[in-house]
Amino acid sequence: MSKVALVSHDVPTIHGRAGGVGTFVSQFAALLREHGEDVTIILTRQETEPTRIDEKWRKKYKQLGIGLVELHNTPPSPDRWSDPWTARLSQQVAPLLRGFDIAYFQDWANVAFQAARAKRFNPRGWPVLVTVLHGPSNWIRAANRQYPDIPEDLHLEFIERYSARHSDRVIAPSRYILDWARSEGWTFPAEPDVLGLPYRPPESSPPEHAPSLRQLVFFGRLETRKGFSLFIDGVRMAHESLSGLERIVLLGHQDEPGAVDRVQRELSTVPVIHIGDLDTEGAADYLRSHRGDSLVVIPSPVENFPYAVIETSLIPGLNALYSSGGGVPEIFGGAGESQLFEPNPQALAAKLVERWLAPMNQPASYDYRSANRRWLQFHDDAIGGRTAIPVTVTSPDARQVDVCVTYFNKARHFPKLLDALERQTAPGFGVIAVDDGSPDPDARTAFDKMAAKYTAPGWTFFRQKNMFVDAARNQAAKRSNAEFLLFIDADDLPVPNTVERMLDAILASGDDCLLAGGYLFDGESVKARYMPLGPNLTGGLIDPIVFGPSMILIRRTVFHNIGGYREVRGAAHEDWELQVRLLLAGYHTDVIPEFLLYFRQLDDGLALTSDDFAAKRRLVDTYDAEFARLGMHGAANTMHALYRRCQQLEEAGREQALRLRLHDRVVAVLAEKRQA
Repeated sequence: MSKVALVSHDVPTIHGRAGGVGTFVSQFAALLREHGEDVTIILTRQETEPTRIDEKWRKKYKQLGIGLVELHNTPPSPDRWSDPWTARLSQQVAPLLRGFDIAYFQDWANVAFQAARAKRFNPRGWPVLVTVLHGPSNWIRAANRQYPDIPEDLHLEFIERYSARHSDRVIAPSRYILDWARSEGWTFPAEPDVLGLPYRPPESSPPEHAPSLRQLVFFGRLETRKGFSLFIDGVRMAHESLSGLERIVLLGHQDEPGAVDRVQRELSTVPVIHIGDLDTEGAADYLRSHRGDSLVVIPSPVENFPYAVIETSLIPGLNALYSSGGGVPEIFGGAGESQLFEPNPQALAAKLVERWLAPMNQPASYDYRSANRRWLQFHDDAIGGRTAIPVTVTSPDARQVDVCVTYFNKARHFPKLLDALERQTAPGFGVIAVDDGSPDPDARTAFDKMAAKYTAPGWTFFRQKNMFVDAARNQAAKRSNAEFLLFIDADDLPVPNTVERMLDAILASGDDCLLAGGYLFDGESVKARYMPLGPNLTGGLIDPIVFGPSMILIRRTVFHNIGGYREVRGAAHEDWELQVRLLLAGYHTDVIPEFLLYFRQLDDGLALTSDDFAAKRRLVDTYDAEFARLGMHGAANTMHALYRRCQQLEEAGREQALRLRLHDRVVAVLAEKRQA
């Protein structure tokens, strides 16, 4: 018996609702239990208040022997950067996975993120991680004709891509969704398995009488991507030919306000009834009880492998029509042509008339038995590790590392850094410290004292005229012959195992450059936590804090291949710019999800004294150099400027709303006084 976790934001049911992802979770959980596995569903909710599965379903899971763990998100915190809600939630999930053999995740807001990147750098003790491609955020937004929220949705999409790329296995229910993901630049650890979806239909006997159609049923949520507009147009065009049509039933929750009113208004010649309070089982019961008098329409223009189609196809005698968009034709395996229509009003209207006049006694159905066998075979293979990706871990040798330290008037903090380096758990690494022309005599004296104190082989101290921090780092790197360079500032402090942990991680992952989380501190207490999101090029143009702090471990050959730090005197963000240049050049960077650094922001430090416009400009220029190769000169600068303008407008809107509220309050108080 293996321990299985099914991790999902959607589980039947919450407030009486569940979508296709939730149906997958309940169906697969039950199938695995029948297979003899120990199954736990982990509910992961975006909301910061507690959310529980409905009592009816809690009892069902208990009867089946399926465990439940219910998580809600922690609230955002000003002392935590960066803070996408999905990353925050994934940090809660990761510790729960240690006792499981395999964990299945859903691609939307994939909370495998923390576990996936932790496993990259220390694979021991983690379950097999599997991502199922139901439909990620960008696919859903496009189907609903929505634009992303900036930068939140850029971070969300990065997390989804990263989690799938670094899962051990990926499952695509349909060839369609796999092809879509590849067309959007998604990459995977190995060729994903296309399996369909598991399903266990309830017992259902054939109908006793031939169908006699009297009502049309729109089956699905009332939202744009489910095709209710297409339904309206198709029914309007076919209405005069649908003799005996008594009513139209909208069977599904209203996700877009006003959708029901619109259908009732535009199809006013026929009574329109909305049934929106049924869960999955209740909706299926309704369709079974009306299979003799209903023609069901599922008109979604774009779908992956929808359970609504699977469920209706397995109700004996139920006549249903399906849009052929997306992966729907794959459900029928080449059959079902008489039930499919191209997703346009004319095709729907023609198919409505055809099926209304000639109902089918035995429509095509989904081969769920074969799908269930495929899923169980995949599960057994994944558990057995027969197709797992091997991980090679090389024992770290600290002599492969030179720690490069840039120093400028840091007499107070420099000795503490060197003491922390001396106490590292991985001895034998080199240190190259450069005084970048400190003008303060006391600072120069302090640097010389440390040079005299630390005379161990491989520890080098030198002074140069002031060239600025990025140039000083380049000069330190030129003096190294080590395989890896670890850059750290003179006023920062590594934790005792920083060198060992980062070297071990880069050898395990094979990456070109690694960063880690850090604590912002003032020498007495921690003020904030900084866990970078990582190599998110798109989000980084708008929100570069995703890239991480200045302490990095990088392969020396890679550092020299890209020319080291670009030397821009007086402008900060040289560390973020280096990450952008590495990524644009095709190198692999990542973040160890551990806090391995204490760093300061001094009043006279570069982070607070640098010209903000110049710092941002060096980042934007790096992006624009890449856009220029495509003939899009200045595109990055334009995007950054538009985003800043939107921020200004939003702030002005908030201030105006506050003034109006104050004005209304004053008017109300004066009115009360007059009445008194």
